[in-house]
Amino acid sequence: MIYNLQTIRKQVLGLGLSEVGFKARGFAPGYDTQPRLELVAKTVVSGYNAAVEYGLNKDLETTTASVRNELVGFFNEGMGMGLYALDLFSLRDKNRFWRFVKGPGNKHEYMSYIGAGLASGVFNLSFKKFLDKASPTSGCLILDGIGFYYAYFKTKKTVHDFWVPATISNDAFYLERYDNGIGRALWFYNAGDPKRIAQTIAAFPENRQPHIWSGVGLAATYAGGVSKDKIRLLKRLSGEHAIMVAQGSLLAAHTRHKAGNPHEDDSTVRILVGKPAEEAHLFAQEAIEALQNRRYIDGKHSFQVFLENIRKWIHAEVYEHQDF
Repeated sequence: MIYNLQTIRKQVLGLGLSEVGFKARGFAPGYDTQPRLELVAKTVVSGYNAAVEYGLNKDLETTTASVRNELVGFFNEGMGMGLYALDLFSLRDKNRFWRFVKGPGNKHEYMSYIGAGLASGVFNLSFKKFLDKASPTSGCLILDGIGFYYAYFKTKKTVHDFWVPATISNDAFYLERYDNGIGRALWFYNAGDPKRIAQTIAAFPENRQPHIWSGVGLAATYAGGVSKDKIRLLKRLSGEHAIMVAQGSLLAAHTRHKAGNPHEDDSTVRILVGKPAEEAHLFAQEAIEALQNRRYIDGKHSFQVFLENIRKWIHAEVYEHQDF
């Protein structure tokens, strides 16, 4: 074999697709949903492997163009992870990730930030400097990626022992975003089964449950994989946290529409939020623009204000009046 830089990077940093399979992770099987959710996880790994092999060049763009549009957000999540990892180990070019999110990956900026969080979890990186460089309003999504990483790959201590990194545990906002990532991972861990999800979340401390439910709503909408009846059951079982599930669902709809790859069937958003996905996206777009790219508003992180406004809209406009 002829070794070049790309080959070496692939061999040193590359991940096997089997590493994210349910069997390898010890997740309970879900005979209807498992193929879909494993495909999602493997698409993230494929994006990661492509990024660490090619870096930020035409080969990466060509590979991305071959990915099915419905899955390309997950591929971008993996690319964000890979480029951020590559920058960490590079001696010269340490800005591939930032060029990516400001350039070809701009539409998938949210997913790329989550991917950087995956890399931060793998390599135990501080996220504080990242927040200084990232979007003032949405750079905090790196914490979602960190939460997802620990729940997906360090399940026992994160999901069963409720462990939280010391850098996150003393900041309520950081913990909210971290818990949202845990909720996203629980969708995979429980194979989209509403009853198992509700049981798993009920074991967490009460103050952490709302934002974990929000992460579940996001994954149920963005990754999908279950029937409408299960989505309705998920909404019922979430109980007092149903508005948080709706919040996550709205964020997923916004993320997909922003990137130009919405689901053809928006029934999950209609069930959980009570409005069409495009309408939910348009509200979120207006709400994020109203932040005027500020990091803080009246002493709160602007993303917190954004989420508060989302919940007010869901509650006032639809949530009390409709049940799809």
